[in-house]
Amino acid sequence: MVVTLKVKTPGGAMRFVRDLTSQEQTELERMTRQEIGRVAMRAQMILLSARKYSAPDIADILDTSRVTVYTWLDRFDAEGPAGLYDRPRSGRPPDVDDTAQQCLETALDQTPEDYGYPATIWTTQLLQDLLHWRCAIHVCADTVRRALHALGYRWRRPRWAIERTDPEAPYRLGRIIHALETATRETAILVHDETKFKTLPPLRRMWMRKGGQVRIPTPKDNRHIYSYGALNLVTGDWQDHFSPKANSEATLTFLEDVLAHYPEQRIILIWDQATYHTSKKVQTWLRRHPRFTALLLPKYAPDLNPVEHVWRVVKQRVAANVTRTLTAIKTAYRAFFAQQSPTSLLQTASVPS
Repeated sequence: MVVTLKVKTPGGAMRFVRDLTSQEQTELERMTRQEIGRVAMRAQMILLSARKYSAPDIADILDTSRVTVYTWLDRFDAEGPAGLYDRPRSGRPPDVDDTAQQCLETALDQTPEDYGYPATIWTTQLLQDLLHWRCAIHVCADTVRRALHALGYRWRRPRWAIERTDPEAPYRLGRIIHALETATRETAILVHDETKFKTLPPLRRMWMRKGGQVRIPTPKDNRHIYSYGALNLVTGDWQDHFSPKANSEATLTFLEDVLAHYPEQRIILIWDQATYHTSKKVQTWLRRHPRFTALLLPKYAPDLNPVEHVWRVVKQRVAANVTRTLTAIKTAYRAFFAQQSPTSLLQTASVPS
C-alpha cells in the first residue's frame, strides 16, 4: 500500500514507501550493516521512508537529491530489497533531449523561487529535481552537468557590481553614431584611451605543475608609466605616446602628435570622460583646432571603447606574471605592436570589418 500525505510541494503530494514485511525489514537492516557504498545507502533510504521521513528530509540526511530518493522508493515498491542492487550497465548515460534542454534554459533564465523552491540559486540537484517533476525525465547529476556545459554554462562565482548609468548615454551615443555616418572618406576616425603599466606585474592564470604554485617576485618599488594610444577605426593605424603622468599636459602633447600625424584630415576623436579629457586646457586647445571633433563616450561604459580590448591583450602579452623594469616593459610593448598588422589590431579591438 502506498501511503500519501496531503503536503504541498513543488512536485505534488509527498509519498512514502509501501509497508514493509518483517522479512523485508530484517533484510534491509542487514543491508545497512553488511553492504557497502550505495547499496547500504539505498537500504537506509527505505528504512527512513518506512519511518515516515519525507523524501526531502532523507535527501538532506544522506546528502543526495530527492530524485534519487524517489527513484529507489519506486524500485523498492516494485522489486523489494533485491531491486536496490546495481544492475549491469552498458555505455555512457544518456544525454538530455531537446525538451529537457529547453526546460533547463527556461529555468536558468529565472530563479528557483519562481518554481516554488526555497532557494536563490540553481544547483545540479535542484535542476535534476526540476527535470523529474516538470519534464518527467530521470537523469543523474552528471548528466545535468554535461547538459549545462553543452548549453554554455559554467559553475563560477559572480562579481559585485555597482549599478550606475549615465543619463546622457543616449545623447552621447547618438552624437557618435551621427558623426560616423556623416564622416567622409578623408576623415580620420580615432578612438583613444590610456593605460598604466607598473613594475608590479598583473597576475594572470597560467599553466603550472600540480601541487605547486609559481611565485612572482615583487619589485623593490612599484614604478609606473602611462601609454596614450589611439586606433584608427578605418585603417587600423595605431599611434601611441608614453608619459610619466596622465594629466592635461600629457594629453595636449598627445593631441599635438595626432595633429601632426594627420596634417590635413578632419579628425574625429572618441574618448572617455576622464578629467584630463574634459579639462579647461584641453577644451580650449580643441576650440583652437577646428579640424578636431572630440566626442565623449558615456560614463561607466569602458567596454564601449575598443582600445580597452587592445590594452587587455597587450598587458597579457608583455606584462603579466613577469617582474620587469619600465624600460623592459616599453621594449616588449614596442615589439608587440611591431608584430601587429592593421587588420590584426582591428580584430583585437573587436572592430567589425
